Amino acid sequence: MAAQEGGLILPAAASLVDQLDKKVLIILRDGRNLVGVMRSFDQFSNVVLEDTYERRVVIPDDESQPAVYGDVPLGLYVIRGDSVVLLGEVAEELEASEDHPRQLPIEDVVALERSGAGTTAVVWDIEDL
Repeated sequence: MAAQEGGLILPAAASLVDQLDKKVLIILRDGRNLVGVMRSFDQFSNVVLEDTYERRVVIPDDESQPAVYGDVPLGLYVIRGDSVVLLGEVAEELEASEDHPRQLPIEDVVALERSGAGTTAVVWDIEDL
């Protein structure tokens, strides 16, 4: 699949150039969610993230409680292109909104996961184009 930019047809990996030096969320085939600043990529869609952390989201079974998330710091991270399911830019203003899950220390999120009082989830906020 190819992307068309300014009359040029670019390989799919080249379409990642718009995300360089931006904060992105990458969802991997194994279900993990990684957030970091995209610093580099290659023709195989291998990606280098800086200041990376794994985001773990839990939706409590009690619907009166808000969804929560915790971040596990990972640092500099290299991701194989064949393990990427979804890559998108993180909108800082949406992360700061009241509708976004609230951040807790990762220990509290893991305790909630282990207690069975919540469902581990992926929260995507994909806008209609």
